[in-house]
Amino acid sequence: MSHKIARVITIDGLASSGKTSISKKLSEKLGYYFLDSGILYRSVAYICLTESLEKNTNLLINNLENNLEVVADKKKHYEVNYRGSDISEHLYNEEIGIYASIVSQKSEIREYLMKLQHNCVKLPGLVANGRDMGSKVFPDADFKLFITAELAVRAERRFKQLTVAGTEASLEKITSQLAERDKNDKNRKISPLIAPTGSIEIDSSHLNVDRILDKILELYKI
Repeated sequence: MSHKIARVITIDGLASSGKTSISKKLSEKLGYYFLDSGILYRSVAYICLTESLEKNTNLLINNLENNLEVVADKKKHYEVNYRGSDISEHLYNEEIGIYASIVSQKSEIREYLMKLQHNCVKLPGLVANGRDMGSKVFPDADFKLFITAELAVRAERRFKQLTVAGTEASLEKITSQLAERDKNDKNRKISPLIAPTGSIEIDSSHLNVDRILDKILELYKI
């Protein structure tokens, strides 16, 4: 009797390249689970700052092991609970984003989160998006994508996102922050941002999410 194996699709790429929107829609289309690895790092950053554990990584990991839980909602989207509460609403400001890229450089935190990410693989499959999903976390994934977009396009997208959310934003500041983040992601010593071996690269600069989705579904054969 053959055992069914959950399939894994990884979608890596630059910040604000559209990879999260693409991943969500793709997972829903295929009926797969969806994991945005960025929320894990943002959660660690948020907990680190609110609990003042920046200087004690061992204590931080011990706290995470006892209080952090990754659970799937009705749409099969993974979210993070801390001490029994959903902390999603606290994770999307720029301060948390910047600090998330700092905590992501600690090997102990990456190792801890690696186990959590592997536990998210469930039938029929998982769409995992991030910056090292196909290169480091799931190197044997069934299908790998790498999403890019021009800096100006990504900055404009992020600016619109923040403005719609009622947050005051400066396009110039967002552009320089994204450029800085690209530099940090590509040059960090642990799991730098690279196009994974065997991945298909898609430039989303001039394509909308639905066009990209159609393209991916043509390429992905179940």
